[in-house]
Amino acid sequence: MKVLLLAALLLCAVFLVQGQDFQNETYVSKFEPVSSSGKTSITTYFSPDTSLKVETELIVNAKESVDIAIPGMDSWIYCTDSYEGVYGCTVAKQRTETFPIFQALLNAVNQGIKVRIITNNYYTSGANGSCSDGQIDPLSFLALAGAEVKYFTTVTYLHSKYCNVDGGTSSISSINYSQTSFMKNREAGVIVTGNNDLTDFTNQVFEYDWNHGIPWPTISYTAAEMKIITNKAKIDVVIPAPTSFPGSYVTTVTTVDEAMDTTVFTSPDFAWEQVKSDIEASSSMMVYIYQITGSAWCDLLGNYTGDLTILVSDVIYDEADYESAVLCYNHLYSNGVTIRKTAKNMYTYSHQKYWVLDNKTVYLSTGNWGETDFPNGSSDFPPADSSDWRKINRDFNIKMVDPKLTAVYTNLFKADYALGFDYHPYN
Repeated sequence: MKVLLLAALLLCAVFLVQGQDFQNETYVSKFEPVSSSGKTSITTYFSPDTSLKVETELIVNAKESVDIAIPGMDSWIYCTDSYEGVYGCTVAKQRTETFPIFQALLNAVNQGIKVRIITNNYYTSGANGSCSDGQIDPLSFLALAGAEVKYFTTVTYLHSKYCNVDGGTSSISSINYSQTSFMKNREAGVIVTGNNDLTDFTNQVFEYDWNHGIPWPTISYTAAEMKIITNKAKIDVVIPAPTSFPGSYVTTVTTVDEAMDTTVFTSPDFAWEQVKSDIEASSSMMVYIYQITGSAWCDLLGNYTGDLTILVSDVIYDEADYESAVLCYNHLYSNGVTIRKTAKNMYTYSHQKYWVLDNKTVYLSTGNWGETDFPNGSSDFPPADSSDWRKINRDFNIKMVDPKLTAVYTNLFKADYALGFDYHPYN
């Protein structure tokens, strides 16, 4: 193996704050990939150009239910920030939240639409285990207003960016609920509808995680504050114009509604096997992804014999992820693999996660190429108090075989690739 020796180095670069791991029992992989060759409607959208409008309108148009699985929800008016030891903001201020999806969700709750949100619990184990006294954040506000909110316990971390509306329409994307993801990053997502085989699968995964979740912790508020929280007056949903980046490739929304081969699957359940087998059987691959970490992925790429083109984010947020990615990139570079980075001084992060095989098959994922999102080895994942514990994420993935969709992703890849620069290890 060309890069097998990288494994030990990468293990030294991995770091995890385990305080956010609420997994409480062994998870045994159970969700096999589901494929369909029937008619399916796929709508593509991307940050920073169209994602906020598409995802907000998905919720605005809900009639009966909204189910969301998301790593977290950031406030656009700093109500998820801490200042001098105080976390959150006043109830009155949170009511004026400018994040359009919060606005749409609050309206949906007040219209009697069933809203369920599962997310990660980032709270510290202080006196409240929630917001500071008298303060609130978006998720706590929604929970007290009538949304059902739980935090995730299935495996280490919920990394999905997923929404289902009215049972039959699902969105899968790389987009976190943050202003940066919607307005400043390159991101990629799809809306899937018109094919119950696919949406039933995502619904089943959501239901499993929901049933294993724990109700969201909230604190008590005054009668006056609760009156603000439970005010059912409709609020305006204001979607700001997308951010303009001079010289960038501007995407548009594309809907393809026709018979196509599609497969949906979830991580960690058999995801590595699904992706690995298709990559090894392919003769060409274009990869546009935030980061590549982990010895298994570096081995797979280092030994790939087809035509390989890789574009990764110029900037990585997490320092440990950055160090692990650099080790992988340096090893690939030393084995003759060209790695290109996205343009400097354009997007904050190029956070999309997709790849194209043989110019005909598109994979889109909520997860990065690493062993937390695509673990190999055992399909059993014990909790943190076990000697066999592994840091594992829940993600969604979709495989699409359609020439029109392939053209959308290929055109974006080529445009952003042309704006980027070749990676070279630091001296």
